Amino acid sequence: MFDAIIHPFAVAVAWVWVWIHDFLVLIGMPSGSGIAWVLSIVLLTILVRVAIVPLLLKQIRSSRAMQAVQPEIRKIQEKYKGKKDMVSRQKMTEETQALYRKHKVSPFASCLPLLVQMPVLFAMYRAIYAVKDLAEGTYTYSGQAASSLGPITQTTASEINGSTVFGVPLSHTLRTETSNSSAAIVFVVAIILMVALQFVSMRLSFSRNMPDMGSNPMARSQRSMMYVMPVMFVFSGVFFQMGVVVYTVTSSFWALGQAYWTIKVMPTPGSPAYADLRAKREKDYQEWAKPYFVEYDRRRAELPTSATDPDVVAFNEKSLAEIRQRAKKQKIASDFPDFMSAGDIVTVYRNLASQEWTTLPDEQWMHGLRQALEKARSRKEAVARPTGKKKSREQRLREAAAQREASVPDKGSSAKAAQGAAISAAELERRRQERRRARRKKSKNKR
Repeated sequence: MFDAIIHPFAVAVAWVWVWIHDFLVLIGMPSGSGIAWVLSIVLLTILVRVAIVPLLLKQIRSSRAMQAVQPEIRKIQEKYKGKKDMVSRQKMTEETQALYRKHKVSPFASCLPLLVQMPVLFAMYRAIYAVKDLAEGTYTYSGQAASSLGPITQTTASEINGSTVFGVPLSHTLRTETSNSSAAIVFVVAIILMVALQFVSMRLSFSRNMPDMGSNPMARSQRSMMYVMPVMFVFSGVFFQMGVVVYTVTSSFWALGQAYWTIKVMPTPGSPAYADLRAKREKDYQEWAKPYFVEYDRRRAELPTSATDPDVVAFNEKSLAEIRQRAKKQKIASDFPDFMSAGDIVTVYRNLASQEWTTLPDEQWMHGLRQALEKARSRKEAVARPTGKKKSREQRLREAAAQREASVPDKGSSAKAAQGAAISAAELERRRQERRRARRKKSKNKR
């Protein structure tokens, strides 16, 4: 069953592997057995890692978004704390999922790069494992003899099998080289290098790019993985062919570089690396922004006080264009809501110049800002809307007077129309009270 699942991936990897090798030959590298087949594995690894960069970015953004919604998740957990019944558990799950949908985050996004890499790793293992059997003509698939794995025929397999890394054929493993001490040393050094690179990259991520979660069970579990994963590769490396070892060592170098890049460019909120990056960008921004806004205030004081004055609007729009251009260097998000005026946006930039930053003004910050502004706008609109409350007697009397004025016919005395239009609410109330007293008096006389 597992072979049937992995086989299509192995064929796809074989095709890409051969295409990369043919390209290397095309640009002048020697054909046949040799360095081109080894280098093609390195380039295949890099190609796979480049292909999953979009997933990596999605993973980082999702991780940061998850970090931002943690306070709300903890509120939901506190709400249902101690409730073990099925209904409460289901409601907690539903509220948590609704929170994820609202903030457009997924707790599984962090697994995507790994899920993509694992089939490729297994496929590479299968493809290289099949090389020796293909070269010897003993390769089988699903219990039946097969003459090729995609483009890798017996001739191609013989070329790959003859390619070596420091004298070790790509299809050999440490177990097959126990009698060859020099080959065993190459394997051991390669495996130690692979494990060391993975440990350094994971430790770098945990020490610099993880917020302090104290004795949180998840934090303890993640830290233990820093030691468990390298140990697992020590044991699994014994079964890896040299070609797979080349793939994993290249991946480990990439992972280390990726860890450095993430720390420098997109660190996790709350982590030491995030605090350092925030301080650096705040310093760089305020160095030019503080004197800029001093000059802005001086020039603004020479203009009319009204924010809607054409000269003021033009001044703010010109200033905003200058600020945005210079703020790009600190990677400050600029997709403000459409309903904000140029003056409002300039005020936000002004606050960034005068206040201590508690967060990076990035996409996540902009998302929170947009939500806050839209909520405030909705509340303002709700206050401005009619409340639907019952009208007072005075309001009703005024409306009645207006209707009576509107109903005066065009023909007739203009003086009478003017008199009707001039009747106030108080006069209408006085006449109503007189008619009421007259009815009461008439009722008493009848008795």
